[in-house]
Order: sequence, then structure tokens, then C-alpha cells
Amino acid sequence: MRENEQLSQNRATINQREKTIGFAYVLLLFLAVSICCCMIIFWTNSDFDTTRQKDMVLVKVEKIRKFQELQKENKPIVDSLYNRISKLTPGINAQYEEEDIKYLLNDLKNTYQNNGWDNRYKVFMHVADFYQMWLTDRKELWSKRENISTFKKNLEECEIGLESKKQDWRSVLKK
Repeated sequence: MRENEQLSQNRATINQREKTIGFAYVLLLFLAVSICCCMIIFWTNSDFDTTRQKDMVLVKVEKIRKFQELQKENKPIVDSLYNRISKLTPGINAQYEEEDIKYLLNDLKNTYQNNGWDNRYKVFMHVADFYQMWLTDRKELWSKRENISTFKKNLEECEIGLESKKQDWRSVLKK
């Protein structure tokens, strides 16, 4: 019986030892899985990514601020162009007035060309193109109006000449 007791005690000891080793094994496995999960969670949501995003946002904000400053600088040029083109009379004004307008238009186009990598700056090119078309249209319109007035004068002179010829023919026929 003693042997049975000793054997039973050995089994209990072995069972207790196996339980301790099993617990340690499960604990180590739990810690390893927990560490892996934490690394995955925190590595993907780290501050490195957030810092890069913040830097990109700051760069964008700086670019927007520069664009707004450039808009403020060019607003007087655009207003001046509008006033000059609207007051331009191609036949009366000197050539220097048109050259000044073309110079200001080229300044606006250069603003886009210096910053062509950013699509927001296309607005300067579009405004310059619009004003260029407006200037061309004003010159053409003035030219056509001048032609019309010249043709009207010629027509009036022609009509007066025709009437005088008719009267001359009538007077010749009456005699």
C-alpha cells in the first residue's frame, strides 16, 4: 500500500508540475500574442504617419497662403487692366497705352508660368487670356465701327452726287 500511496503522490506531484508548466506555457503564449497584437495596432497607428500627414497639411496651408498673397498682389493689376481696356479707344489713344496693357497681360501670364506646377495659378493665365480677347475684340469693334461710319459718309456723298447728277440731267432734258 505504501507503494500505491507513493505512486499516487508521484502522480499528484507530476500533475501539479504539469499544471505549472502548462500555466507558464499558456501565460507565455498569451503574452506573445498580446505583444504581437499591440505591435500591429500601435505600429499602424503610430505618430510617424500622423506627423507626416501633419507636415503635408502644413505644406498645403503654406501653399494656399502664398497663393492668397499672390492674388492680393495681382488684384491691382487686374483692376488696372480692366479700367485701361474699358477706357481704351484705339484710334485716339497713343500706342504706348496698348503696349502698357500688353505688358500687364504678360505679367499675369508669367505668374502662371512661374508656378505652373499648381493648377490654382491657371486662373492668372485665364484672366490674362480673357483680357487679351477683350482687348482684341475692342480693337476689332472700333475698326468695324470706323469702317461703318466711313461707308456711311461715302454713301451720303454718293447719294448727294447722284441727286446732283439727276438734277443736272433733268435740267438738260427740260431744255
